[in-house]
Amino acid sequence: MRKVLVVDDEVLIRMTVIDALEEAGFVVIEAGTADEAMNIIEEQTIHFLFTDIQMPGQHTGVDLAQEVAARFPEARIIVASGRVRSDEIELPPSAEFLSKPYDLDRIVKRFKALS
Repeated sequence: MRKVLVVDDEVLIRMTVIDALEEAGFVVIEAGTADEAMNIIEEQTIHFLFTDIQMPGQHTGVDLAQEVAARFPEARIIVASGRVRSDEIELPPSAEFLSKPYDLDRIVKRFKALS
C-alpha cells in the first residue's frame, strides 16, 4: 500500500487533509511537527509526503522534504505554506510547492496522478 505522511501543526488542517486522502484510498500516517515526522521516517517507508513549512520544533517542512527525498528517492512530495513563497526556499527536485489556502481535490488528484 502506498503511504502518505501528512505533517502539519494545525490539527484541523491536518485532519481535513487526512480525511480527504483516506477517502481517496491512501494509507495515511500523521505527525504534528517535522521533528515527529523525522522519527517516523526512521521507522517506516513512505511514498508521499504532504507537509507544511513552518512548524514548531527544530526542523521545518523544508528540512523534512530534503530528508525524505534523500531517504526515499522515489517519494513524491508536496510542501505547502501560507506565509513562505516558493522562491524563498530550496526544495528537492521531487517536491512541489502549494500555496495556502489549497484545494483538497487538487491535492488528492495530484497524489493519484503521481501514484
